[in-house]
Amino acid sequence: MVKTHEENIAKKKALILKTYELFSKYNQICLASLEHVGSNQVQQIRRILDKKKSVLIITKNTLLKKVIKMKSEPLDKKTIYQSELAKFGPPKPELKALIPHLQEKVALIFTDSSVYELKNEIEKILVAQEAKVGTKSPIDMFIPPGPTGLDPSQISFFHALQISTKIQKAQIEINKEFKVCTKGKKVTTSEAALLKKLGLKPFAFGMRFLKCYESGSILDEEFLSISPDDIILSFQQGVLGLTAASIELGVPTASSVELMIATAVRNIAALSA
Repeated sequence: MVKTHEENIAKKKALILKTYELFSKYNQICLASLEHVGSNQVQQIRRILDKKKSVLIITKNTLLKKVIKMKSEPLDKKTIYQSELAKFGPPKPELKALIPHLQEKVALIFTDSSVYELKNEIEKILVAQEAKVGTKSPIDMFIPPGPTGLDPSQISFFHALQISTKIQKAQIEINKEFKVCTKGKKVTTSEAALLKKLGLKPFAFGMRFLKCYESGSILDEEFLSISPDDIILSFQQGVLGLTAASIELGVPTASSVELMIATAVRNIAALSA
């Protein structure tokens, strides 16, 4: 059923109001790539986020930028939906930090949960897919030596790709391991055709966390993979290093003074013995 113009306007208004409210409510917003993510994966992710009282927004980047601009500036009488937006609190100019990162196919995840835990759970939702021409290969893909299950009439295809083969038991057999795709490079027509002939789905795609906005700061992907245990361990190692340095220099600190006193007492006891 085709929606009327009035229905489309109402739907857009509802989305703007909802997104504006989310920008008002949350100070932690994750940007995730939707590249090669299917609708079934999106539904699985929504169910996970619902349990964690988090919200997934997928819409055009132009609309997101428009709402961010509205939320980052004071409302006035010229602002669209001004009366409805006023109840969502003061402006948040720091949201403008998100705008440069709204590129290509991205989704926004509004959450108060641990980003590290959320990232690990959502990025496990992967679907195997065929290698499509023009897609950037996420991995180095190798075909191992052995039978292919293909009849000898197709051997010219392998020769054209300079793959060493032989005929064994009425089927084509690859003699040695062959690299088909290179990570970061686009899949060629011949590479895609070869993988399809062999019935291989070499790539597994899913939603990938790109960045996280937190109260005006943007955290890159590598920081999102640091666990709380990693942070504690790094802090402990730093304290141990500081303690060792302060003892060596004879400069007391909160972490070293107890050890320095104990050492001094032992030295005094040794001298009086």
